[in-house]
Amino acid sequence: MAVSVSGKCDCSQDGVTFTQFECGHIFEAGAIIRTGEGARADLVLKHSGTTVRLQARTEIRFDRITVTVKDRHPSEHTLLDLRAGRIFTIVRSAATDSTLEIRNAAGRSVVEGSGGGKYIIAADGTHVSAIGSVVPIKLMGENGITMIAAGQQFTKHDGKLRPLDQTPYNSDLAQLDELQASINGPAPGGPQPK
Repeated sequence: MAVSVSGKCDCSQDGVTFTQFECGHIFEAGAIIRTGEGARADLVLKHSGTTVRLQARTEIRFDRITVTVKDRHPSEHTLLDLRAGRIFTIVRSAATDSTLEIRNAAGRSVVEGSGGGKYIIAADGTHVSAIGSVVPIKLMGENGITMIAAGQQFTKHDGKLRPLDQTPYNSDLAQLDELQASINGPAPGGPQPK
């Protein structure tokens, strides 16, 4: 569900006809979502509590959204195809058996289980795991599996894992903190689903 929309953001279920969406819009598997110049959208995955922020000029497709129930506890398994731009994501500790998988130029990135974390993932294959993230990103690419732990970054163009250079990411990390603060508690009078 869209919980925050700023600027021109469109979605399509068939990949042909795009219409603008607002807060409260609920997306289904197969939906394509894109943000325009200077726009952004925050989405919450209902059962896992994971939040995804699409930055300006980003396009994703919800390839799969599956909910399973084990011992009366739902878990959510989501596959996003990141086609352009970049996303920020916050995985919450309540998502015990849930998985978030993101496909981009570097391969498939998977965040599994509980513990939580904050991540920046770009369509070009750049991955950042913010300092303090408990769960590493498991990147499955052409050179095997790379585990990207807290405070590390990976770029596809050089294929190297290195310590996070926070300087170029200062404003992005501040946005991750802002996003986390906004989801830690519902805002009074916040948007209601349509």
